[in-house]
Parts: sequence; C-alpha cells; structure tokens
Amino acid sequence: MVIWCYYCLFKLNMKIEFKDIGNHLGTRSEARELRSFIISAMQKGQRVVFDFDKVEIISNSFADECFAKLTEEFNLDRIKSQTHFQNASPFVRAVIANSFKERLSRHHASS
Repeated sequence: MVIWCYYCLFKLNMKIEFKDIGNHLGTRSEARELRSFIISAMQKGQRVVFDFDKVEIISNSFADECFAKLTEEFNLDRIKSQTHFQNASPFVRAVIANSFKERLSRHHASS
C-alpha cells in the first residue's frame, strides 16, 4: 500500500493509491487501517485524495469501514471539504455513496 504526501498550494495533502492494495477492495481490516491514516491526516488539516485507478470492485464492508465510518469523527461537510475521490468507476462511486447513506440513516435513526 502506498500512501504519500505532497505539497499543493502550500498545504500538505495525502494521496492513497488503492491499486497498491489491489483491484478488489474487500476486507474491513484493511479499511480500518486506512481509516486511521485518513483520520490522522484530516485532524492535521490535510486534504486526502483517494485514487481508485485500476480498482474494479469495492465491497460494502470496505466502503463502510474506510469511508462512511469517518462520520463518527467528522461531520459530512468536513469530510467533503477535506477529501477528493478520483478515477473511481460508477460502480465504486455508487458503493461508497450507498455506504454513506446507510451509515447516516442509521445515525439519524438512533438520534
């Protein structure tokens, strides 16, 4: 897995290239590890870029654990402003969007 940081407009950013994990993203344990890096970067004010080049499939559990659970730490506006998804296929985008929708609906139901 390659996670690298770069300077862009004088602000440090982190980029995660998921192709280095594989073209099928499926396990919660991998996602949990990544989420800890993402949370740390966001707490430091970094922008996180998720590059899905060559990723064909992402499981619901991976999307929930890696992305949707970010809502336990940050509000949705902050997540949107500090993250960017690139090279994601329509399928990958749909799975991620659905994971946020499910997580947020559970959160609102329990509030």
